Amino acid sequence: MTNTFKRLTLLSAILLSTQALAWNNELTLQETKQLTLDSQSLSTLTVEAGSGFLNIVGSNTNSVTVKAEIYQDQPHNNYCLSLKQRAKSAELIANSCNNHDEDSTRIDLTVSIPAKFKLNINDGSGSLSIDNAGATTIHDGSGKIIINNITGSLNIDDGSGSINARDIEGKVVINDGSGSIKLANSLSDVKIHDGSGTINVQNTSGGVTVNDGSGGIYIDTAQSFTLLTDGSGSVKIENVENVKQ
Repeated sequence: MTNTFKRLTLLSAILLSTQALAWNNELTLQETKQLTLDSQSLSTLTVEAGSGFLNIVGSNTNSVTVKAEIYQDQPHNNYCLSLKQRAKSAELIANSCNNHDEDSTRIDLTVSIPAKFKLNINDGSGSLSIDNAGATTIHDGSGKIIINNITGSLNIDDGSGSINARDIEGKVVINDGSGSIKLANSLSDVKIHDGSGTINVQNTSGGVTVNDGSGGIYIDTAQSFTLLTDGSGSVKIENVENVKQ
């Protein structure tokens, strides 16, 4: 009975995701807005985003700038979009204002921040890419994640979608429901808790600890590797001094 319920729940989630995707594909670009905030006294960007892609790039700038492309079936103002200062943080909100009608508006975000800005992101659905930022925390519902050049720690709590991260200077912690995980060139310890999907970790200076449900595991070049649990899938280890399975 429990397994049947789980299968029905998974099937319902897939059907709802497919329906939402089809709905979003019918939306058309209605408006493009530009938001700017001086960042000389700030050190962090906090994002609350609903549906739509989120692209964040760090550069040599003294401001946070946002390009928001608003997609809807018909033009309306029933959404939230703001960029404000909260203490030492820039707070970006781009969602449906909790009106439970999120799919009627999709907001695609392209964000420029000062390099090494810390990030705290809560993202609903859609792809997410980050390049050249400081310590980063991500809570993501669904959609692929691409991360490059993080000068601090990286923490990801992800529902579904692939994760590809490289050149991370701090500790890496990933809690993933489903989807492949690929990590390269990290300078500290790596901890991964994965429901399903392949795990590929290459060239880390620290130890790697994995708790895995299903899917293959490939580790190449690490200080150590510890496999806490493994449901199913092959395990291949290369160039690791200390292995515990």
